[in-house]
Amino acid sequence: MAIRQAAQLLIFTVFLTGFPLPGAESSPTLKVRGTASSGIFGKSAAEIPAFCPQSQKLFVVNAEAGVVDFLCLEPDGLPVHKGIATTDVDRKGELGGVNSVSVSRGTLAVAVEATDKTDPGAVVFYDTATLARKGSVTAGALPDMVTFSPDGRWLLVANEGEPNEDATIDPEGTVTIVDLANGFDDPPVQTVTFRDWNADGRRAAELPDLKKRGLRHFGRVSLDETGSQNRPATFAEDVEPEWIAVTPDSRLAYVCLQEANAVAEIDIAAAQVNRIIPLGFKDHGQEGMGLDVSDKDGKVAIQPWPQLFGVYQPDAIRLYQQGGRLLLVTANEGDSRLRPTSDDAVPGIAEGKILSDEASLDDWPLAGTPFAAHAADSDLGQLKLVRDLVNRHLDVDGKPTKLFCFGGRSFSIFDVETGDCVFDSGDAFEKLTAERFPKHFNVSNDSLKKEKRSRSKGPEPEALVLGELAGRTYAFIGLERIGGIMVYDITVPESSQFVGYFNNRRFDVPATLPDGSSNPEAGDSGPEGLAFVPAGQSPTGTDLLIVANETSGTTTVWSITGGDE
Repeated sequence: MAIRQAAQLLIFTVFLTGFPLPGAESSPTLKVRGTASSGIFGKSAAEIPAFCPQSQKLFVVNAEAGVVDFLCLEPDGLPVHKGIATTDVDRKGELGGVNSVSVSRGTLAVAVEATDKTDPGAVVFYDTATLARKGSVTAGALPDMVTFSPDGRWLLVANEGEPNEDATIDPEGTVTIVDLANGFDDPPVQTVTFRDWNADGRRAAELPDLKKRGLRHFGRVSLDETGSQNRPATFAEDVEPEWIAVTPDSRLAYVCLQEANAVAEIDIAAAQVNRIIPLGFKDHGQEGMGLDVSDKDGKVAIQPWPQLFGVYQPDAIRLYQQGGRLLLVTANEGDSRLRPTSDDAVPGIAEGKILSDEASLDDWPLAGTPFAAHAADSDLGQLKLVRDLVNRHLDVDGKPTKLFCFGGRSFSIFDVETGDCVFDSGDAFEKLTAERFPKHFNVSNDSLKKEKRSRSKGPEPEALVLGELAGRTYAFIGLERIGGIMVYDITVPESSQFVGYFNNRRFDVPATLPDGSSNPEAGDSGPEGLAFVPAGQSPTGTDLLIVANETSGTTTVWSITGGDE
């Protein structure tokens, strides 16, 4: 892989569009400190940020350039580009794109996929002060997220294991655990697999109950390059670890299996999966849990839909403790994928065809069902549905009795011990964005077409970080499509409260310049990763929120003011 220099970064101040909780003078408010722009639009030039308090450096994944940019935060909080951190991760062409970064105690860990993404990837370690390479380890296929344990002893990697384009190779999804107790010189590495839940695994008998509670396991693998033959994917092949959150005592890791709509609990020292926690479904038929389902009705219509259920499928997850309970916070993005099908999986579809798990009402007979009256494009007709889950709920005539759509258009809080959802933000994200930006409701990150995302995951909550302010816990949630950050006080989880919505995207300014580069005056679009910097570690002496925006290619530092009791 040839390492390309990142574009010169520009520093500028942008107009803040805030929507704080009325009358809440002590509630946190976000204000832009400054932004660094890669100048690259729509090519993931700013994805995942990680801040090192020792060196005061900010590291940001630049997937377009295949490197990690490093920036320094000035005393006023302005991010200033200083160079490229990963100048030697190529390893003679064996490695491909950079996917994730994490920092602990002066060490930067960089997750890098292989040139062929189905081959094992790697994690490379650097000294954050000197950027000298400290070592590397082999990871699984497509290492997508990397994180240190709070005590710094362990490094964990979520290896997504996506299949190749024609699904003839589907690596297992795994978690790499690196023991750094004795440093970075050839540290012990263990691989956690999910083979126990394969058909011949010792825990295979658990699958029917897990599926009833919301787990998805549905993939197939082609046996030849033509896709003319295929077999069911094993559970280990089907799961695709996405994100990892580690308990404060560094004993347990919770790994998001996004497409499977579940979270796995892993004993880190033992390197084994304790249990799989299905996340269940969100009932969009309940009041306050509605959604806007169509981009063809010419209006904002956020309403409940009976017998329609959302599949949470979170991307980022975080942990916190409250009242003796361990709680899991999820950004319910939703995700679909391509897999081979079989002739009995979808009537009329040829054996071996590569088929999306997305479907629409047209794929099933509707006569006599409650959905027949709502099959128009201005109703449920264009909503992207989850094919395999609807197929689980057909009557004897092959007609759907329940519908399922991707994502929750919300964030949720789950009790880890019981697996129960104790809070969901419901339809608040769509209602709040509709109120704040009525002319740009449900636009996408690279389009200003109103309601473009109504038929598919809406504002798409993806990025998530938690922060402690004056003894209270706050969730900061990035909306990938329309953009901006939602802030909630989650100190009392069941009574979590909306605090504010802050979006500095300029909808009235062209997103790109005539040469196709990112327009710095357009603000941020497509928040992908968030980092919270507490006041005691930041150069400003105040709490900061760092947002990497993949569409606009910008990294923005927000100051957090207020939050006093």
